Amino acid sequence: MADYLNEQLGLYRESWKDGDRSVRWKDPMDPDNIRRQVQEGVADIGDLGVRPFAGECKAEKSYDLASYVRQAEAEAKNAGMPFGVAYVKRPRARTEDGYAVTSIRTHAAIVRALREAGY
Repeated sequence: MADYLNEQLGLYRESWKDGDRSVRWKDPMDPDNIRRQVQEGVADIGDLGVRPFAGECKAEKSYDLASYVRQAEAEAKNAGMPFGVAYVKRPRARTEDGYAVTSIRTHAAIVRALREAGY
């Protein structure tokens, strides 16, 4: 998921898959780089930092979307991010064919933030 998002957002070098993956970043210090989160303490901050989201990754045979969204929103709060999102991989499907799931409340807040930003 992190590799897919970084590639789609233009954060990786164009030929990052062809060489040493340890130097895949265009700018290793860019705060927008999407990275796996390191768990510190008792308050989980999510699997991925995708500013302004805390992302929770799931890959299971059956879905529990309500639980995933609750977890993502709690982790967003712990991480100090305004939005939580659950990234849900479909069985036997490519990463990009999965789902990014939020609550309607979070969706409305995202729409409000985008409109305030001029979109």
